[in-house]
Amino acid sequence: MLDLQRILVTPEALFTFIPILIGIGCMVGWWRVTKFKRIVENVPTSKVRGVFIGLNEVKGNIVSENSLKTYLSESDSVWYQWSIEERWRKTESYTDKDGKRKTRTRSGWTTINSGDQQQEFFLKDETGQLLIMPTGADVEPKTTVSKTCSASDPIYYGKGPQAAIANSTHQRKFTEKSLCPGDRIYVIGPARLRDEVALPMIAEDEFEKYFLISHKSEEQIVGSRWLKSLFLPFLGLLSALAIPLILFGVLNHQDPGETLTKEPLTMLGTALVFFLFWVSLYLILLFNGLVDVRARLERAISLIDIQLKRRYDLIPQLAACVKGAAGYEKEVQTRIAAARTAAQNFHSRSDDRHQTLQTDLPIVGRLMAIMEDYPEIEVDQNYKHLFDQLVDTENRIALARSYYNDSLLTLQNRLQKFPDVIVALLFRFEAGTPLPEAPQDAKTGPPPVDLG
Repeated sequence: MLDLQRILVTPEALFTFIPILIGIGCMVGWWRVTKFKRIVENVPTSKVRGVFIGLNEVKGNIVSENSLKTYLSESDSVWYQWSIEERWRKTESYTDKDGKRKTRTRSGWTTINSGDQQQEFFLKDETGQLLIMPTGADVEPKTTVSKTCSASDPIYYGKGPQAAIANSTHQRKFTEKSLCPGDRIYVIGPARLRDEVALPMIAEDEFEKYFLISHKSEEQIVGSRWLKSLFLPFLGLLSALAIPLILFGVLNHQDPGETLTKEPLTMLGTALVFFLFWVSLYLILLFNGLVDVRARLERAISLIDIQLKRRYDLIPQLAACVKGAAGYEKEVQTRIAAARTAAQNFHSRSDDRHQTLQTDLPIVGRLMAIMEDYPEIEVDQNYKHLFDQLVDTENRIALARSYYNDSLLTLQNRLQKFPDVIVALLFRFEAGTPLPEAPQDAKTGPPPVDLG
């Protein structure tokens, strides 16, 4: 075995810090890549109308009325980067280690011009539009220009500088990457309320480090991170095994083959220590991931509660408008009184929430039916305004319920899959129960109401 004192006092042994630093870098990179991959997998996709405060994942198409013009292709864009590189080649003389004069030819590319520009834009899906502020986001754009040409090409001087660099071969490479209106994109990032209106937007947040805008699909994003999560630990293991190889080579003048033959237990112990270290990090990552999914589930429940309380505030106001416009619908008044009583006793308990989602639909449906059967009420602007808010609230409740059920499904899947199931059993993670689905008719329009 090695003498610890000799290791500490031998200058050559400092070479061992190189694989140590490489190994640490690999594990830090693995941690970040794997954590982001699991976050993408764990965050359910929200519809635009269902985006709430916090981390959200949305998919849709780019919409912009006043687009930018890219520099190279002059096409419409909301975000773009471009660069122009020029190739050079030169022959130089040098003195080798034996003192002899020799010549060599070197070549490469030098960036001679570049730029970028971006603007806010909207992401659109079937439920609406969502403002996206790309500042501070990690952007994965598509390549719109990738061209290498000589001076005879019009773009060579048309877009590039007139002067050539030293030792130029008169070849230039033009590259442009862009996000264009109409492109389908994937966005995961923090949402907050806009300043000018009470609508959400996705923008950079100092308290939330994950913000990605990509032209790739969710499956492609997860797949690329999965490959990195496999490669980085393997590279880290090789770096760990290089530590004893270097130490024995420097201190005992052994080549790697001799070290593997004479010190198999040392090599095996190093691999085992690295494996245990990796397993420990992975278990921490699994635990933190399950905690995040459970917290997201609790947040989804709170979003439903907020919308239910908003509904209880709207229904009595709508009832007052109906009562003021006509002296009918005694049954509606009775049901609204019951709803008001339920609102006063609502404590966000699971049984309250389940019962509320089922029993309030007839009340909402009755109000919607009144709107259709008594057109004169529509003249009342207060009623119309409150009615529109009620419809919006019902849509938000449906989306929040869908978000909750998606979050619950993610947690349930995690709790049943290996290796998450091990952590779930050790720390007794439990999943909740799905909220009842709205009737099929209620998913696409007002609930059916019998006015007879």
